[in-house]
Amino acid sequence: MRWILSFSLGIGPVACVPKLQEASFPSQDPAFAGQVSKAAQALGLHPTTNLDHAHLGMWDGTTPPFPCSTFADWATAKIAARAPEPRSLRTPKCPPRRRQDATRRRPLGLDQSQLTERDRLSLRLVQTALDSTDVRTTLFLARDLDFEDRSTEWGGTLDWGDEGWMIEAAPGQSEADDTVFRRRPSDFRKIFNGAIPFHFHARRLNMSAVAGPGDTDLQAAESHGVPALVFTSLSQDRLQVDWYRRGGVVVDLGEIER
Repeated sequence: MRWILSFSLGIGPVACVPKLQEASFPSQDPAFAGQVSKAAQALGLHPTTNLDHAHLGMWDGTTPPFPCSTFADWATAKIAARAPEPRSLRTPKCPPRRRQDATRRRPLGLDQSQLTERDRLSLRLVQTALDSTDVRTTLFLARDLDFEDRSTEWGGTLDWGDEGWMIEAAPGQSEADDTVFRRRPSDFRKIFNGAIPFHFHARRLNMSAVAGPGDTDLQAAESHGVPALVFTSLSQDRLQVDWYRRGGVVVDLGEIER
């Protein structure tokens, strides 16, 4: 049975994106191209991928509350404008541990020089959301369903709405490979409005050997340009949390418990 979970709360796997279209995609529709150009000039952003163009095409004319030099900054500005002020950034109890080849030689801590003020704001929002028992319960329920589903990986979005933090999780579009997460197109409208995308590594209860984003996860981040999360199953009641974005920046946020 296929499931889609949607919760409004008070509070290596592969992360595939839709295949890129032809290089001429951004200019196929003059009206769309004009919207993209107008948004890029107003925001000071320079699209490099088709998904960047799609992101700019959704601009509603709103000016971010702070200057944005990257698409990740812009996405963070949008969710930060909706959510309450997050708690201060906290160092995970355990030091960063590298498990997957793709990020084994990368810095993973909160002290890495690549992290910007906007990155730290995104990380604070994530930590604040994960402080909620209800949010963690929802994530573990989705992990359990992913573990049972042998046809695909699961993923979704973390967002703030009228009733608080919202977790939406669903199986990916692939129905033939449990090592693949092909994100649903409907996710991208939410992502381009600031929601933080995530997916699971949960083929087994202990997936510590492939914790953190893999090569294809990092490639997906290069394409969509926004901060993302991967939750790796470590045991029945533990998940590893990693945050990552375009540019190969990865932060190990430690573990959460059910």
